[in-house]
Amino acid sequence: MRNMEHVYKQIGEISAEEHAGRVVLFGSRARGTADAKSDIDLAVWDCPNFTRLKERLDNELWSLLRLDVVNMDESSSRELLEEVLRDGKVLHEEIR
Repeated sequence: MRNMEHVYKQIGEISAEEHAGRVVLFGSRARGTADAKSDIDLAVWDCPNFTRLKERLDNELWSLLRLDVVNMDESSSRELLEEVLRDGKVLHEEIR
């Protein structure tokens, strides 16, 4: 788990550099039910360049795990929003 904390910190740093408004970890990793191969699910709000953030996370993150990054500004899934709000752990939030 210590390695995952480093990955979460790196996600927060990259998100700050890209001026994302909010980045939330959700899914099994947020619930604490992940196994060693579980992916990293991220919900992102208010990011001026979501594509660049996603590319940087894919290319720079010190992890071999698969990333699932969702632009919540474009998602219309009520179920997903409810899951993120219920189980999510904030990794980055920009004060504006």
